[in-house]
Amino acid sequence: MHAPTAIDRHVGVPDADLTAAVTRSGGVALLADRIRASGADTVVIGADRFDPQRGRGYRLDPTSAALALGRALPEHRFLIAVAPTREHPYNVARRILSLDHVLGGRVGILVGARDHGVPPSDEEHDPAEFARVVSGLWTTWPLESIVGDRDTGVFADTGLVRQLDHDGGPGGYRVRGPLTTPSSVQGSPVLAVWDDVDLPEADLVLSATTVPDLGPGPGPA
Repeated sequence: MHAPTAIDRHVGVPDADLTAAVTRSGGVALLADRIRASGADTVVIGADRFDPQRGRGYRLDPTSAALALGRALPEHRFLIAVAPTREHPYNVARRILSLDHVLGGRVGILVGARDHGVPPSDEEHDPAEFARVVSGLWTTWPLESIVGDRDTGVFADTGLVRQLDHDGGPGGYRVRGPLTTPSSVQGSPVLAVWDDVDLPEADLVLSATTVPDLGPGPGPA
């Protein structure tokens, strides 16, 4: 997966469409057809949770939806919406990297400041720090360290595996690492941010205007 650019066409799939697709017979295939018809290159999953009006309430895990759609859309790329209000960066890094391996290097994340489906909390985390920890963890176990020598029983060159040792100080994250998943075939999954996150090193900055929702599907027969 190359880093998405402004010339790529992104489309957001609302949570209601995702839920319908994975809970109805044939729903994933129908949703995949709608995405193809949109002409999009990159599918953004879960970004409506960044909207304070639309993002409330319990939501389907966007990783599960991406797995189903990724198999149905082998030519498309996927950005998975995540936020520090819901998850720890280690869990996100491991889950997204695992999905990226399954889908052959076509996955990235879209980091927003807040997931409005989560009740407010006194514990606040910097979304930029969250994003940096995730991307740092992706580099802790280089893919080239995998040896896989059956004769010697050596799986990996552990000398190439490193710790992250991130210490964000009071109120920040403390993450030692390394990740338990080797790095991506694309180097690192794409790191995109929503326009409420200040991260100069991000591959891409997106917003509600650059990620239009997928149009409505056909009505009942």
